[in-house]
Amino acid sequence: MIKKFKFFYVLLLFIFINNDLYSFDKKGNASFISEIKTGVVAHDVGFFGRQKEEGLDSTFEFLFKKIDYNLLWLGKPRPHFGATVNMGGDTSQAYAGVTWDYKLPKRMFFNFSWGLTYHNGNKIHSPDNVITDKKELGSSILFREAAEIGWNFYGKDSISLRFDHISNANLWGEDANEGLDTFGIVYSYRF
Repeated sequence: MIKKFKFFYVLLLFIFINNDLYSFDKKGNASFISEIKTGVVAHDVGFFGRQKEEGLDSTFEFLFKKIDYNLLWLGKPRPHFGATVNMGGDTSQAYAGVTWDYKLPKRMFFNFSWGLTYHNGNKIHSPDNVITDKKELGSSILFREAAEIGWNFYGKDSISLRFDHISNANLWGEDANEGLDTFGIVYSYRF
């Protein structure tokens, strides 16, 4: 599993180095990447359940330009992908989805994200081998929701508080759906 996350980091590094993906091309048009986020979040804060895992997570995320056409009642969200890596060896995740942005007064903003995540944590414990310090998440692919409130400063920079929750929505039964919550601070740069 660690090899998969190393591959993900190398892929992200390639994106930064590749000349074709600079934030603005020679004509001044923005590239398809519109924002980069990075931060530190508390792992498994237990907001929607018991806290079992611990430590800090390093998080990073790429957001793309808004979808050009209106998706009926969904509006025009921005696609995103990212990862949250636990620094203590507990559950890490790679995720993708869409983000809706809402501007608030005084350079404040609110974002809501929804998508899917792939994690390297436990799915279902065997009755013979119950691990009490690991979450039982039910499946490798889970739903992910995130809410973020922040403040924009210097035009392109922002700082925010973000909460996210991953879970299987009880599709595999409540016993195999402990869910996992993170909460922390995120820095963003918009191109």
